[in-house]
Amino acid sequence: MERSRSARCAKCRCGRRPEQDRLLHGYTKWTKGNHFSRPHFHPNDRYIVVLQGTWWVGTGPEFDPAKTTPMPAGSFVTHFAKEVHWDGAKDEDAVLLIMGEGPATANPFIPASSK
Repeated sequence: MERSRSARCAKCRCGRRPEQDRLLHGYTKWTKGNHFSRPHFHPNDRYIVVLQGTWWVGTGPEFDPAKTTPMPAGSFVTHFAKEVHWDGAKDEDAVLLIMGEGPATANPFIPASSK
């Protein structure tokens, strides 16, 4: 089991190494306090179950936490490959089970005007 932690998010990956082209799964805990990722995408589909709390999700290149959608415990979300999205927690922690096919990379979205 591989663990990582920051002020806004704690992760625990189970099973395979995240850089391999295999099934991966792991737990992520977004901590309360308006902590969000920035717009990014993944090379493969990801399937997420909200185990505890409310997870807030947004799609598209414009980062705006006020335009997120709440996903309460029990929700199932699919992040499709190469779809720009961002997510996090507002006023309560959110615990997620994330499954998908590796490699588990997050590619930051860079607008064409910034390139």
